[in-house]
Amino acid sequence: MKNRKHVRRGAGVFITGTDTGVGKTLVTAALAVALERLGRSVGVMKPIETGVSVSKIERSDAARLRAVVESEETLGAICPYQFEPPVAPLAAAHAERRTIDPGVIRQVYRLLVSRYDYVVVEGIGGVRVPVTPKAEVMDLIATLKLPAIVVGRAGLGGINHALLTIDALRRRRIPLLALVLNRTEPVRSAMMRLQEKTTIEALRKRAGLRVLGPVAYEPGLARSFRRSVVRLARMSAMTALAGVVKSSAR
Repeated sequence: MKNRKHVRRGAGVFITGTDTGVGKTLVTAALAVALERLGRSVGVMKPIETGVSVSKIERSDAARLRAVVESEETLGAICPYQFEPPVAPLAAAHAERRTIDPGVIRQVYRLLVSRYDYVVVEGIGGVRVPVTPKAEVMDLIATLKLPAIVVGRAGLGGINHALLTIDALRRRRIPLLALVLNRTEPVRSAMMRLQEKTTIEALRKRAGLRVLGPVAYEPGLARSFRRSVVRLARMSAMTALAGVVKSSAR
């Protein structure tokens, strides 16, 4: 494994989102690469993933994260729970007559965090998504005892979802490091630029934590994930985010 110099055991962060499809995998991967560029060893984890068929497993989020950091870990260590139905994790587990055990996820995380300077953990969906009959994603974050980074949309609709997510995490007393605003589509008009500008301004005033972005839209992401991630890792939002994570681990 690369760069086995440790900052301290337990230097991890959880990437969650305001919704599905806001760019959690992209931000997780770019942050991991940005931390590696600081000379640190980085592990990645996607504890739960749905919508993964056997024929498409190498195109899964977990597989892409594994490839980006050139991890020697098995895919099962990076993602202990993969399900084929493209539905919420509790429903997917029920459909396959399986059970998600947060204790197993915690054990795997502890193994990874003993091997790397940092472990970047990507969640699934939003913070209120159920993973067991009694636990949601934010309960999983609390179980892992990790600070959270929230990924949200930079454009129209981003304000409400981001503030609701931040409020939910604060009520659960989960430490928050930053809100990262991602462009989920290209900005093609003056109106879209205005929507983005006003969304970012409102969140910087109301979120009560560091707001980074917007993360640039990457049109070639599906075709060349690694190339897009490496490019984004060099941009100011990701280098700043890596600095925030580094400072929080001291």
